[in-house]
Amino acid sequence: MDYKYKISLIVPCYNSEQFLAETLDDLLAQTLKEIQIIIVNDGSTDSTAEIIADYASKNSNIVTVYQENAGVSAARNNGLNYVEGKYTMFADSDDLMSGDALEVLYNALESSGADVAICSAEYFGYGGNRPHPEALALSKIKNIDVYDRHILWNFLVSNKCYKSSLIQESGIRFPLKRYAEDGAFCMQLFYRGVKIIGVDNAVMYYRRREPSEGYSVTQSINYNLVEDMFDCIEIIEQAAIKSFERPDCTCKDKEGYLQELYRRTYTAFVNSFYRLVMSADEKTLALMEERYNKLVAKLTPESQKMLVNVDKDLGKLVFDKTEILKKPVISVISKNASEEFCQSLYAQSMPLFEIITDSDFKKENVINLPSKGFSKAAKAAAKGKIILSLPGKKPIVDRRIFKVVTLLRKNRYFGVFPDSLILIGAKLFLKFKK
Repeated sequence: MDYKYKISLIVPCYNSEQFLAETLDDLLAQTLKEIQIIIVNDGSTDSTAEIIADYASKNSNIVTVYQENAGVSAARNNGLNYVEGKYTMFADSDDLMSGDALEVLYNALESSGADVAICSAEYFGYGGNRPHPEALALSKIKNIDVYDRHILWNFLVSNKCYKSSLIQESGIRFPLKRYAEDGAFCMQLFYRGVKIIGVDNAVMYYRRREPSEGYSVTQSINYNLVEDMFDCIEIIEQAAIKSFERPDCTCKDKEGYLQELYRRTYTAFVNSFYRLVMSADEKTLALMEERYNKLVAKLTPESQKMLVNVDKDLGKLVFDKTEILKKPVISVISKNASEEFCQSLYAQSMPLFEIITDSDFKKENVINLPSKGFSKAAKAAAKGKIILSLPGKKPIVDRRIFKVVTLLRKNRYFGVFPDSLILIGAKLFLKFKK
């Protein structure tokens, strides 16, 4: 088959006015020029459509597609109908890439005859810059086995370049979900016995949003997201089990492989959902508890031991907010706390806290006290094992502060220090931690 382009990039957009131009400029500046950019406007209500029209009018390699709002999976699936490139990639509307990433990936695929190339990935934005460890590890493996367990920890779709014919002939599409849908798509393709290579000199940059910019899906929690994650994991689980029957299956420890998937699911559940528990409603909490119990039942004792550090700071997971509010781990005392500061606390990865303030910020875990005699009354009202007095003017940028403070408090060596010194130690630790 003759292809018009070397690589087609599918970019779904929904109210993407803030970062879309930066992403398109980044793609158009790539050293590989024979690329097609398929922008799918998923019913945006901001100025996204105007930005798309402007770029399309100036660049003949940009294809514009409009659909009524149906979600990122539907947008990606729609974009696949317009692919004219030999290889296909997916980019979020706020992603960036190293300048020659597409050229490097294309040349690697052409020289190896592989079906899929995986490059490294780095997070940037909120929480600082850091590499995605599993993506980095995979990028350094010349020939990647389909059952390499690093893949189970790297469901990102944007750091993978696929042979277009593989996607079209398989008929596999993204499930219409909003969480782990990329993993379901990737793994179903991989379990067909494809050839995968790692490419270590190309990087995809994955943006994490600041609280003031609005959280991305992976920084949010609601009933549908929790349900979507477990539904997609079940798709992966069933596809893996079916692939074990293939005569070319290379998996030598099938139960161990499935346990790795369950451990990955447990880790994602705790870090992506339970750590946002204070933002969940009662219906979502009930679903979380139900799915959590089913997942734990699948874990072997050995797997449970391997997960001991995932929720070490949290202790036993509690899905009843009334119980959480009775025994918060951290009490944050802040006089004249700004709303921006208080909102930033809900992005903390240690969620079992209460806020004591004289401001009018309202949440179920907030205790509002009069300004007169505030300090004395706040200390008397605090129920947390750890009490942190914070100025409350600027938002807390590093979402790991509470988690590290809690772990240091539990440490036999650091736990003897006052909470104020532990907080300083946590800030120093995070400052020098890569």
